[in-house]
Parts: sequence; structure tokens; C-alpha cells
Amino acid sequence: MIKLLRIVVLFLTFCSVSFAQSMISIKQYTIDNSNDAKDPIVQTYVLKRCGAAYLYAASITKDKSPTTAKDLLDAFDKISMMAGAILMSKMNWTVETAGESVTKDIDNMLNYYQKDGADSFARTGNYMMNNYIGDDLVYCKGVVEAIQ
Repeated sequence: MIKLLRIVVLFLTFCSVSFAQSMISIKQYTIDNSNDAKDPIVQTYVLKRCGAAYLYAASITKDKSPTTAKDLLDAFDKISMMAGAILMSKMNWTVETAGESVTKDIDNMLNYYQKDGADSFARTGNYMMNNYIGDDLVYCKGVVEAIQ
């Protein structure tokens, strides 16, 4: 019996299931990079993450609440334009280069939101609650308000 118990414990140790997320929350990222808050790369990363979060939220709310989805897309527009403006002004990038960077990075981040949102939905029945996605949207609301 003790041998069986040891085997079960060993099995559980090796087979522990974790729900890994693709990204840390934006809030945690800003805390981790607080010494570099003036760095345009850090600033635009936060803006791009917010843009991806807004796109993701708009995509999953468009059928149930078109008005909310439109508001999220408006916030996305403001955020992505600000990210491009920072890249052009502080990094001296062209409009094309800044636009490509913003689009490519937001697309990549959106893929992570989609994956993690689907995983969350499969586990909990919610896309954005009790995970970093919901936390990001709350954080990004403050970012959009600060821009206005």
C-alpha cells in the first residue's frame, strides 16, 4: 500500500497541471520596467499591448454589444495612433516603419490574447475574468484616460 501511495505521489508531482499564460499583465510589466518609464520602447510596448487588448475585447463583444465593441475600437485607434506618434517623434521612424511596427506587434500580441482567452474560456467559461486579460483592460482604461 505504501509503495502504491509513493507511486501516486510521484505521478502527481510529475503530472501537475499548470495553466501557463503567454504574457504577464501590463501592470506587472510597468512595475518591472518602472526605471525605464521614459524609454519609448517601454512606452510603445504598453500602448501596443493595450491596443491588442482592446482589439481582443472588441472581437468577443461585437455580437452581444456592438456599442461596447465600437467604444473599444475607438480606444484602440487612440492607443495605436499614440504608439506610432511616439515611435516617429522619439525614434525618428518614418510613418511606414512606425505603422508596420505597431501593426506587427499588435497582431502578435493579439494572438496571445486569443490563445489565453480561449484557454480561460475552456477552463472557466469566461474570456477575461480572473486572468491578466481583464486586468489589462482595467489598466488600459487608465492609459486611454491619460491620453485624452
